[in-house]
Amino acid sequence: MAAIALTPKSFILQGISPIFIKATTLTTLDWINIPNCRGVLGGFFEVASSTNNTAPGAATWEYGVALSTAAYATVTTTSIVIDGAGAHATITRLVPFFAKCKSGEIIEVVADSAPEAATATWTIRRGCLGTTPAAIADNDYFEIMNQLVLASTPVGTVTGIVFPIAQEPGANLMV
Repeated sequence: MAAIALTPKSFILQGISPIFIKATTLTTLDWINIPNCRGVLGGFFEVASSTNNTAPGAATWEYGVALSTAAYATVTTTSIVIDGAGAHATITRLVPFFAKCKSGEIIEVVADSAPEAATATWTIRRGCLGTTPAAIADNDYFEIMNQLVLASTPVGTVTGIVFPIAQEPGANLMV
């Protein structure tokens, strides 16, 4: 089936290289934090070897998630309180990072009051990477874009490749 209303966006990735990852004995809900990277957009993982008779093959992942604990109607808000979501509650976060809100806005988290705790206050920069600041509702989710959580059930050595997004918050990638 052909894509409808497809608008390709091409730009040269000067100086940006894919990030290759290898981790051992991973299983469901284990996470991978990507240091020195504010976020990635796309990638894939594969179970290369198995220790518990798990068949090698593709491993699915998702971003780490946090939830806002209050509504923030003002789009100039520079501080929000978050709570880890479910199984992601105690995943350590590496600052600075980009987080994508349910509205589609991408924020940059420049400070995290408790990066190893479920509840924390984030100091944020709004409307990054060409997105538009939007109101944040109570319990809106944020996908932490430099934190990958295994969603499938691999056991063993996991290898993969991810593609970093621009590290400059003012880059206009979403136009």
